[in-house]
Amino acid sequence: MKVTFLAGTLGRGGAERQLVYMLRSLMGNGVNPRLLCLTKGEALEEEIRDLGIDVRPIDTRRGRIATLRGVIRELRRESTDIVQSSHFYTNIYAAVSGRIIGTESIGAIRSDLDYELAANGIYGRYQLTLPKHLIANSERAIKRSIAFGIKKQKIDLVRNVVAFGNALEHPNDNSSGTTNIAFVGRLGKEKRPELFVKLAYELKKTVREQRLKFQIVGDGPLRPELETLAAEYGLSAETLCFSGECSDMSAVYSSLDILVLTSKHEGTPNVILEALSNAVPVVATDVGGVSEVLSDQMGILVDPMDFDGLVGAVKHLIASQQLRQTLGTNGQKYVAENHSLNYLGGRLTEIYNSLLPRQ
Repeated sequence: MKVTFLAGTLGRGGAERQLVYMLRSLMGNGVNPRLLCLTKGEALEEEIRDLGIDVRPIDTRRGRIATLRGVIRELRRESTDIVQSSHFYTNIYAAVSGRIIGTESIGAIRSDLDYELAANGIYGRYQLTLPKHLIANSERAIKRSIAFGIKKQKIDLVRNVVAFGNALEHPNDNSSGTTNIAFVGRLGKEKRPELFVKLAYELKKTVREQRLKFQIVGDGPLRPELETLAAEYGLSAETLCFSGECSDMSAVYSSLDILVLTSKHEGTPNVILEALSNAVPVVATDVGGVSEVLSDQMGILVDPMDFDGLVGAVKHLIASQQLRQTLGTNGQKYVAENHSLNYLGGRLTEIYNSLLPRQ
């Protein structure tokens, strides 16, 4: 079976990491994948080439029609059974090119559907309706798609996975006496990292009996503003560290006691699964598909508009090392049982086989 993926970018984001996992898992399940991308030379391209997968850049400099022609040209150069978009905003290209060359097309919903539609403006409804089939990573996105008019049989759930984890036999024992708290993700508006900076300030001011250290792992357009905000709050680099992008995330998680997610919009965040797989408990806003993977046995959910609730939840975990260890152990077990690469390869091939005519 030949499947051609179409990606908008190969930067270090959640959707891009899940694409790498898809490619890896499919190669072990009798599928021959290749990749077309609207960018070139980005962070994950070399990693994908190292898997032995052909990566072909598509020139986007001459506009949407020329970009579509480039996609069609590549699909005609080498036959494919399915063309699958890995980003919502590339669904149109996959859908139209698939119709023109006469092959199945699969679109992606990687975040809260309302956010996806708003972010894509007048093209949003076509990104959703034109693909012959859709894959979402949360039940909430599926329900919203059906409410929008998508037929139930046209959309499938494929849960996010993690390929590393279980690096810790036991949760962080906090032997240093410092509680390490982190935000991990792209520094963009939808993630609201400024709330984490404010959280660090509030906790540093009110939890004086504990040694606290905060870390922001990731990069993005808001970083200069966040660094300015931290300085205004009087948070030194020793208290709040901006680490930028990190290629070895297992080392990051192995040092953490608590992960905090402050997002306003999400699908199923990789960072939650990654943290849980490394026995790190999570405090997260209840958005997108977060509640589908984070129960009160593994962390704490808070209303996305309740900042005081966010502060209180993190304080609760700071106060109890035993609770952090219990939640971390539960999370590690959950991820191992429900979000593995073996699950992903089998689930995708099941969907592909259902779409293709029987031989």
